[in-house]
Amino acid sequence: MKDNFDYCLNEVLKSEGGYSNDPGDPGGPTNFGITIIDYRKYIDPNGTASDVRNMHVEDAKKIYKARYWDVMHCDDLPSGVDYAVFDYGVNSGVGRAPKIYNQFKHLSDPVAIINAICDERMAFLRSLRTWNTFGKGWTTRVNSVRKNSIKLTSKPIITVTSKPAASTAGAIVVAGAAATAAYPHLWIVIPAITIGVLIIGGIIYYIYQQRKTKK
Repeated sequence: MKDNFDYCLNEVLKSEGGYSNDPGDPGGPTNFGITIIDYRKYIDPNGTASDVRNMHVEDAKKIYKARYWDVMHCDDLPSGVDYAVFDYGVNSGVGRAPKIYNQFKHLSDPVAIINAICDERMAFLRSLRTWNTFGKGWTTRVNSVRKNSIKLTSKPIITVTSKPAASTAGAIVVAGAAATAAYPHLWIVIPAITIGVLIIGGIIYYIYQQRKTKK
């Protein structure tokens, strides 16, 4: 979903963290989740580990938008499903994540799609030779993605529409309805006051007519 990119990216950056150069990670020097391979491909073909370490986060955001989010057409995915696919693609490749989504896109419920994607993702990660090294962290990440993706499926959508100005009578009715909603006991008080006013008015009118007759 188009409006979700910033949120999804921030969550991805939390998961990816800062600079690392773990010998067990085939990606090599990495910062904000951007490997030195991607850095050389999209920013500087002669980039070094030092360049990756000093990379500005804005450069990372541009890469994520153009090379991950847009490539996987996340703007066109349902809210929540977009994050599940986006994070999967960042973690395991933009080729794999869309294929997995296509396996489950026939499901009518976005939550069911998210759960299916995350279940398959965990099965895939467990099959990797680096599972013993990174399995715990991957599990935490996928659990977080699942949870936050499902939350996004119920994201409130606010639609603003222009309406003609309400009349004074309409405004009074709306105000009265709002007041009654805020103070439920008013449904008794307001009619009682109205009846009282009518009775008093009737008495005054009767007295007026009697005096007029005597004259």
